[in-house]
Order: sequence, then structure tokens, then C-alpha cells
Amino acid sequence: MSELRLYLRRDSLMEGMDCAWALLDDAGHPQSSGTRLEDPPRAGLCRLVLASDLVLSIDAPLPDLPERRLAPLLAAAAESATLLDADDLHAVLMERGENGMATLAALDDVWLGRVLARLTELGLHADAALPEYLLLPWEPGTWSVCYRGKDTLARLGLSQGLALDDGEPPVGLALAQAQRGKPEAVKVFQANNLGAPDWPRWRAGLGTKVESAGTWDWRGAPWPDLPNLLQGKHASRRNRIDWKRLARPLAWGVLALFCVQFTGLVLDWALLAHEQSNIKREMRVLAERALPAHAAVMDPAWQVAERLQQLHTASGSPPPDSFVGFLGRLGQVWPAGALAQTLSYENGVISVSLAQADPSWLEQLRSAAAGRGLAVATSQDDKGGGVQLSIKPSAKDDRHGQ
Repeated sequence: MSELRLYLRRDSLMEGMDCAWALLDDAGHPQSSGTRLEDPPRAGLCRLVLASDLVLSIDAPLPDLPERRLAPLLAAAAESATLLDADDLHAVLMERGENGMATLAALDDVWLGRVLARLTELGLHADAALPEYLLLPWEPGTWSVCYRGKDTLARLGLSQGLALDDGEPPVGLALAQAQRGKPEAVKVFQANNLGAPDWPRWRAGLGTKVESAGTWDWRGAPWPDLPNLLQGKHASRRNRIDWKRLARPLAWGVLALFCVQFTGLVLDWALLAHEQSNIKREMRVLAERALPAHAAVMDPAWQVAERLQQLHTASGSPPPDSFVGFLGRLGQVWPAGALAQTLSYENGVISVSLAQADPSWLEQLRSAAAGRGLAVATSQDDKGGGVQLSIKPSAKDDRHGQ
């Protein structure tokens, strides 16, 4: 799998500062490199090589507990060996030793969080991170040193290392000897075109075997099988769901849905209000027709209902000369066998239109109507071809009513 390897110093990725990188192929061979990340290349893996002065290797006693229970205690265990408070430290268990001793790697938690956030903004998700000194080749009983003048570094064990000064030999190596004892040999790697150390002074100062091991560079160095510094809250986010990035479009979606629903409710309310307004207007027109002239229309539905109730209940039954009484008398004499198409009432006359009417049926209607004081006149409907009936009280009935 291809790999993008980034080399990070304390000021890397800050505004205007560079970040060296190398792109490795599937076999781990460097294919290209650069010093800027304006348009970072893409690869299957993204690994961070941290400058040696960023990560402190600490030997500390730890209780015999599972790693998941030790994790909250590591920063406090590393605090005494650093200048930072435990809350500002990110510590990782690198190796367990004998007699309860362990090796921790500690670095600035705030710095690491800032760097990872900046990489995320660039579309890069770091999968792993190690200090540069742990990429140096190493064998038991030996120390490995990369000589680079003021940027010299050393690997003292499987997971121990440190940044060194530019002494000949470095003072840091002498202090490490006093604490750990002399190694069987010190293998010195050289950076390209940076010269060589003063071999006689190194051998005399260290009092042990010092030999050249050739050139070395972090870009093509094999990645060691060691614990990853990106653990806990700094673990790789490549396969995580970034809820913060999803929150904004989700919020906009919810807002858009709310706006659509609110707009639909407003339109529905407006249509209902318009429909109710039309109904009220029609009811008012009907009330003006049904109520006596010049009557004040306040509540059309109630007033029309009251008017109908008065028509039905006045004097126990409607007056015979009223429209309701007139229509009732006509209904009593109407023979079966014919249906009215239209019916209207104006000036005391009921007009009824029929599609057709048998002469015998008409004669039966006239005879029955006369018995109820009604006169029936017939005429042909020129437009529809049917029969038009005009029914009104007979003259005798009118005189009787007077």
C-alpha cells in the first residue's frame, strides 16, 4: 500500500511554515518528496515522523494493570519528567520492562491536537505517528546514532531514544551511559552531505566501539512494529464518522424541511381562510334573500336557521297562503308518475317544468288541485319541448282567503 510520510517539527503546519513529505510506493521505496503541502499527494496510508525533540522517552514504574486501565494514569506518571502538567500531556505506553518498569512516550497534547486538526483541514487523516529516533535501525546491545550536527538523534533501545546536542561526542550520550551503562557498540549513521563526526574524539569520549553504519534518511526507513502514538482521542479518524462535519448539512436539511412544512401550513391556512370567506359571503347573500327586507344580517347561519324554524313552527303549521303552505297543498295533490325538473315561486305562482306529461295525468292533477283551491294552467315549453305548469290559488280560494 502506498504511503505518505510527513516530517513534523514544532512549528510545522503553522501559517507560512513548511512540512517535509515523502511519497512511498507499495514496496516502501520513496517515489517523490517535497517541503510544502499546498496540494498534498494522496496515498493509502498517512504516517507522521515527529522530530526527536518533540517526544520524550521516559522510564517510569507502573502498576500491573491491563493497558485499558493504565491509559488514564500514563500522563500523571510522565508528568514528573517533563515541564508540562499532566492535563497538557499525551502519553503512550511503548514497552513493559522488568520489576514493574515501563517505557512511556510523552509529548505536548495541545500541539498534537492542533497538527491533526490542520491535517484534517487539508484532507489528510494520519494513521500512525512515531518519533524519528525510533525509525533508526537497532540491534540489542548497540546504540544507533544519526549524526546531523545540531540535529543529531539516537536510539538506545527497542522503544527508547532521544535528541542529542552537537558535541563531539554529544553530552547526551555520556549522560545516557552513566544511567544505562555502556553499550557494546555505537553505530553512527550519517545524513547525506552533512559530513562525518570526529571519530577519534567519539571513541575516546565514549570509551566503547564506535563504527560507521553508512547513510540514513527518515524518508525510506522501514516503519517499525511499535505502539502507535495516535491513541485515545488522537486515534486515526480515517474510518470514523465525523459528526461535526455532518452536523452543518444536517442542520440545514432540518431547517429546509421545517421551512417547507411551515410554508405548506401557511398556504393551507390561506386556502382554508379564502374558502371560509367565500362560504360566509354566500351565506350572507342567502340570508339577505331569506330574511325580511332591511333585516340586519349579523350571523347568517343562525339567522337563516331561526327563520326556517319560525316558518315551520309558527301557529303549529304554516299558513295556507304562505309559500310553505302553498307548496304543502301542491304536494298533497301531485299524482304519481311524473317528476318535476325545475320548480320556482314568484308573485304567488309556482312554476313547474316537466319533461313530458300524459293528458290523463294532467287531468288528474287539475281535478285534485281544484279540490284544494288551486288552479293549474299548462303550456308547452318551446325551448325544451316539455310541459310548463303554472299553479296558483283559484279565484274562489283567493276570495275565501280575503
